[in-house]
Amino acid sequence: MFLLSYHLDAAHLVVELGEVVDLDNEAAIEREIVRLLPCCGPRAIIVDIRTPLLTPRALGLLLRVRGQAEERGVSMAVVAGYDKAREVLGAAGLHRVLRVAGTLPGAELRSRGCRPEPEASRNAKPGGRRGAPPSAGATPRPFGPYADTSRPRFPGER
Repeated sequence: MFLLSYHLDAAHLVVELGEVVDLDNEAAIEREIVRLLPCCGPRAIIVDIRTPLLTPRALGLLLRVRGQAEERGVSMAVVAGYDKAREVLGAAGLHRVLRVAGTLPGAELRSRGCRPEPEASRNAKPGGRRGAPPSAGATPRPFGPYADTSRPRFPGER
């Protein structure tokens, strides 16, 4: 088995996973990715998933590779360019664990431990404040033990 891999920069190695992971090729793919781990230096490996179909075997493989990368001090991120692949990773609850991004630059940020910035903050003027408080006309945010529910509760109301 041969996986296409290349250095994004001195600290990031990208490994493209272009086929569906199944029983026949799972062990070979895992061996290949683990073999590449020492080559990427002390920083990060990015697995670029080039298929919309993520099987349970692929999820297990990604988690095992992540564990082995962490043991070696290497950060790992995943690029899932297809909506279906991102849905599967989200349904499995692996977005944060695998540092999933939709693009290669996003995965590069995630591998550093950064979160991609919201679109509004990218388009802000230089020197402008990020996270400025909402305007005075905005509705107050709910608080208290039920703040996360869809029905806000305010002090003094029953």
